[in-house]
Amino acid sequence: MANHSTITFSIVILISISISSFVAGGLLGGRTKIADVKTNKEVQEMGRYSVEEYNRLRRSTSGNDDGDLTFSQVVEAEQQVVAGMKYYLKIEAFSKTGGDPKVFEAVVEVKPWLRSKQLLKFAPSPPNLLPEW
Repeated sequence: MANHSTITFSIVILISISISSFVAGGLLGGRTKIADVKTNKEVQEMGRYSVEEYNRLRRSTSGNDDGDLTFSQVVEAEQQVVAGMKYYLKIEAFSKTGGDPKVFEAVVEVKPWLRSKQLLKFAPSPPNLLPEW
């Protein structure tokens, strides 16, 4: 049978984990909208990274930069607490060949303790539809 201090310690740990989940942006696994996206430097840098990584990955398979995109801004963002943080971004970008800006959806997973950032998805956003994260 566990002693009183072990049970108390376990309860304190569970409460701490629950509170930190709420403080870090919601329940573990729940997505939360990020406010003030257009002035949030971290979110805008995440969008810039997404476009640059998309261009790098596309060039590595096609061998040219004809379809490269130029980052404009992140227009919407959500975050999800996972084993790290997952960001769901709607990014406005221009084709380097010209034309009007288009909106793309990106998903980036960040694990700060590993110094890891990975682009999981980058695709055109369907017009007037809810995002397919």
